[in-house]
Amino acid sequence: MPTTFMLFGLGFSNLPLLQMGIAAVSLPIIIHLLNKRKYRERPWAAMRFLLAAVKKNQRRIRIEQWLLLAVRTLLILCLILAMAKPFLESLGALALLPGDRTHRVIVLDGSMSMAYTPAELNRFDRAKALASQLVRDARRGDAISLVLMADPPRVIVGEAAPSSNQAELLKEIAQVVMPHGTTDLTASFEAVDRVLGVSTISRKEVVFVTDLQAATWRKLGTGTADTGLERAVKKLAERKARSVVIDLGGTGGGENIGVVDFRLNQPVVTVGATDLVATAVIHNHGSTEAKAVRVRLLIDGQLGPEQSIDIAAGADQTVNLRPILQTAGEHLLEIRLPEDPQPLDNRRLLSVPVRDVLQVLLVDGDLATEAFASETDYLSQALNPSGSPGSPSLIKTRVMPESRFARQDLAGFDVVMLCNVAQFSETEVGGLEAFLKQGGGVVFFGGDQVLSENHNRLLHADGSGLLPARIGEPRGDAADKAGAFEFNPLGFQHPIIRPFFGAEAAVIAGLTNSKTWKYHQLILPEGTEAKVALAFDSGDPAIVEIPRHRGRVIQVATSADSEWTTWPLHPSYAPVMEQIVLQAAAGKTLDRNTRVGRPLDHVLPASAANILAELVRPDGGKVDVKIKPDGDVSRFHYEATELSGPYKLRLTPGDEAGESIFTTAIDPIESDLVKLDRTTLASAIPGWTFSYLTNWEDLTDNAVAVAHRGEMHRSLLLAVLALLLIESLLAWRFGHHAS
Repeated sequence: MPTTFMLFGLGFSNLPLLQMGIAAVSLPIIIHLLNKRKYRERPWAAMRFLLAAVKKNQRRIRIEQWLLLAVRTLLILCLILAMAKPFLESLGALALLPGDRTHRVIVLDGSMSMAYTPAELNRFDRAKALASQLVRDARRGDAISLVLMADPPRVIVGEAAPSSNQAELLKEIAQVVMPHGTTDLTASFEAVDRVLGVSTISRKEVVFVTDLQAATWRKLGTGTADTGLERAVKKLAERKARSVVIDLGGTGGGENIGVVDFRLNQPVVTVGATDLVATAVIHNHGSTEAKAVRVRLLIDGQLGPEQSIDIAAGADQTVNLRPILQTAGEHLLEIRLPEDPQPLDNRRLLSVPVRDVLQVLLVDGDLATEAFASETDYLSQALNPSGSPGSPSLIKTRVMPESRFARQDLAGFDVVMLCNVAQFSETEVGGLEAFLKQGGGVVFFGGDQVLSENHNRLLHADGSGLLPARIGEPRGDAADKAGAFEFNPLGFQHPIIRPFFGAEAAVIAGLTNSKTWKYHQLILPEGTEAKVALAFDSGDPAIVEIPRHRGRVIQVATSADSEWTTWPLHPSYAPVMEQIVLQAAAGKTLDRNTRVGRPLDHVLPASAANILAELVRPDGGKVDVKIKPDGDVSRFHYEATELSGPYKLRLTPGDEAGESIFTTAIDPIESDLVKLDRTTLASAIPGWTFSYLTNWEDLTDNAVAVAHRGEMHRSLLLAVLALLLIESLLAWRFGHHAS
């Protein structure tokens, strides 16, 4: 801790150097006194003429000598004072008045980039060390607030009033954990203004301790000003708050390789799936090519496949690895890179619930006893070819007539497929809505028994209901089978049709050459988020998909059987129906992987309401969370996701076998370590007046230089230069007189 000394508002950051230097100030005086030693006097004839001349100029010579002595003494004194780094709290005894206290707001940058570790300590730990030093060096009576820049920012100390309790402040700083997210700069400045506003202390100072990452301090790629930030900066000026920016980013840190994306090619994963691909995108943020970067895939912590890649400077490289998950249940995939100074983006996780089977309920609106006479016969065979319980198919179907649907509990199914169902009651619609809230999928097929008025009123509801499209007039004639329509795959853009992209012409023809004699015209409302997966060559949609609640609704314009179309007779029917089921069932797993800072939100059956569950956080900490009732379902909701990694929910505390895994990933923008300097920071925030300081190690040793106003050492160094010039001129001038 630096030694300080205060005298009538004047302080010194380096008192030992001042004490040692005082002796040096006496050197010119000692030399002057030595030069005044007495000589032995001997009279001689010309002495009387010399004495007369000396008496005539003695007064002038004495003044010149004293003037040179004063200049030389003052020069050494200014040099010693400058090296002791003096600061001026106020004028004279006014520093002792209560009104001269300082309210200091210490703002710690909590963005993920602060995890950069060029040495033993990362930037965030350095920031905490400096903040602690600022607290220790504060004057008695000064008040301090502590704000963490994050998204959203957090006022750690000072929401109601700033604190002068040094021990409590140091404890709070020690307990601050760095978030793994981004920062909201405007909200952070507004938080600073709030804590300044609750204090009655007139003198205010804000110290930002940051790495000045560009992604934090300016919005790249936007040319519009942030009016909210402008207002917050203006308020700081109105409060006459002095701003100090301490830059911990240094000149390096731009070299970094990180995982920016990690995903699977399947919306639903089943046991032993051989076509499962884990795709990772690795970005090189540096200015040189990265050679032989080893990318590893870990499955439940065990090393799986790996690959070595080269990544050009500033470029992405995609890596495809093939995991095989042999057991049902919760699994955790992790992509991992070699260690570097930015550790948080060297890994990325995915929670992967693996299903042994998908349970699909087929509701038949025209059930018949003859083979392939019912609405669901072709569909059942396509999804589960043998139809027997011992089938190796991973999709299990159950057929039920429309008349029994109202009494059916849907909780045990992943997807409900409604085939040519005539009409629905409000109770049935409510059941489907609850099913969608839990992440289930619902598929509607057309047919000759569909009552469009009932569907449009209860299911579409002018765009606010479950159906993505309003059912219009039927098109075509299935009786004479004239004027057949064919499919348009729309460039194979939608996931339901995408497996056909790049296939052989004969395979694609199995889809596009299917004949449809009749279909319901599906009319999409304006501004809808629904997507058309497949169209007819007439331009009308054939398959429309839309998310509803946590689930997904898919609407098919034609029938599921061969009454209106030849599609069930073509090889393309089975793979498309399978993709429809997979896409519809994806809602139950979509909420498992999210970004840092976004809440975990998971819907459970109503029976789970009011259970006190246990959540294990990425740092190993355990939190009790209550599952709350929410209408006809229950909900798990958790917002404190400031850390990246796995969050494990256990409805029964300690039950690892019954846990559900969620993951949070960092925002890729935080991996870009490009930073601002004094000039670019001033450009990024126009109108903000701030002092800019660097070299955190010097600041840690001399933090009092930031903690007080009126730094004087720079002015003293300028005075030293001026005194050197004056001394040289005087010595030349006086020497000229002597000659």
